[in-house]
Amino acid sequence: MKMSQPNLTTQEMRAFKIGARARKFALEGCMIEGYELLYTALAETRDTDSIMHGLLTEELAKFERRVSAMDIDHT
Repeated sequence: MKMSQPNLTTQEMRAFKIGARARKFALEGCMIEGYELLYTALAETRDTDSIMHGLLTEELAKFERRVSAMDIDHT
């Protein structure tokens, strides 16, 4: 049985991949690199691609939730 793939746009997939890479950095204890990746992508899209910028803003929120959850687990 083949699982159905969600119909993601190219921009949604790119934003997800950037966010996933940032979250992987967080899991590896490299928070700064994760933030740097997301902030760089956000800066590059701020004035040129409002849709991508919005998607990356959502990915930043996911990243920050991941970081917050890790902080709670370690205290």
